[in-house]
Amino acid sequence: MKETVSLDMKIAAVISLALLAACSSAQQSNLTAVKGVRSAAAEWALVNRESARGRLISSYVAGMRKASREKIAKQASELTDHSAALHAAALQALPADAPADLIAVHVHALKQIETALEPA
Repeated sequence: MKETVSLDMKIAAVISLALLAACSSAQQSNLTAVKGVRSAAAEWALVNRESARGRLISSYVAGMRKASREKIAKQASELTDHSAALHAAALQALPADAPADLIAVHVHALKQIETALEPA
């Protein structure tokens, strides 16, 4: 009987470790997606800020806006954090030429979410 309990405990420990690893992996995937959305949004805000100042050519602006918005859409589909997903959706609803300060509000919020998700 003692061997059976010991074997049961080993099996339970292995299952617990597997579940812990799966949760850790999911959290890491979500963190990566949050970072991706935040980074793309920050680039988009910078392009819009500099474009408004007349410092960039229109073809560059159009290409960067498109690339940033595509990256946001791709990373948003991988988000599992509800708050981050809401910010990603709000970003996707903005027009390409949205004010940089409006985009930056979401960048700041995503940074806070990112910090909370990072391992201690």
